[in-house]
Amino acid sequence: MNNNHDISEIVDRLNKSPHLLIPGILAWIRGWWYRLKFTLLGQNFRAGKLFRVYGTLNISGPGKVIFGDNCLIISNAIKPVCIRTLMSGATVQLGNNAGLNGTAIQSACKVTIGDWSNIADAYIADTPSHSIKRNRRQETVEDIPSAPVIIKDNVWISVQVVILNGVTVGENSVIGACSLVKDNVPKNIFAAGNPLQIIRNIDED
Repeated sequence: MNNNHDISEIVDRLNKSPHLLIPGILAWIRGWWYRLKFTLLGQNFRAGKLFRVYGTLNISGPGKVIFGDNCLIISNAIKPVCIRTLMSGATVQLGNNAGLNGTAIQSACKVTIGDWSNIADAYIADTPSHSIKRNRRQETVEDIPSAPVIIKDNVWISVQVVILNGVTVGENSVIGACSLVKDNVPKNIFAAGNPLQIIRNIDED
């Protein structure tokens, strides 16, 4: 990735919206603070260049959380971003230039979010976490089947969307508000609803 290009884009944006300068600097400083905080807490956390956090960031659990370059966390618009890994082998990975805004993620195996994807206050889980069997109180998360969630590049997930285990969302697709996603979503489409329905294709511009 070209870091100079990323910095140039940020400078251009600040020239158009100078009121974002001070909050942006504070978000960048907060990004470094969270790097330090999670290291001191023993969290398996890594973030790339130009990592910025607006508001708070909650990360818990024994697994890995990896953010790429130029990632943006917004926790002061809707609700805090919360990421929880349930097992030591679990991984939550955010690609370059991706953003989370009030998102909640729970992982027992793997959740991958691609480059340039933006996720609002969705709930994403690669595990149901709880059994529906009669003896469910005796079962642990290790007893519950899990399957990776893959959100590919340049995907937009709108508010109050639920994405369940085993789902892949194709590149460039958009999921409308308040949708339940329990099956794979093709690339280049706009889908919404419960049950989820394809509304239309997204044309290339």
